Amino acid sequence: MSLGAPINMVELFIEKTGLTYPNFEAGEDMLKLYSVKAVPFNVFFGKDGKERMRELGFNDQKKKEMEKEVVSLLNE
Repeated sequence: MSLGAPINMVELFIEKTGLTYPNFEAGEDMLKLYSVKAVPFNVFFGKDGKERMRELGFNDQKKKEMEKEVVSLLNE
């Protein structure tokens, strides 16, 4: 998701960081619903549809934490 950045810049970020989970461009309604003020902003949901984790920002440590959370959610 991007807050004003051209989509090609978002795609470059995804490629550069090696993100493999689904990403999408959210509309204003989603930004308001989740109180998104900055990006990257990630929200993780369990198979039950309940929110499990929010993460603002991105770096190598956060990438490891997010990957661990995704694996945990997939194993539910």
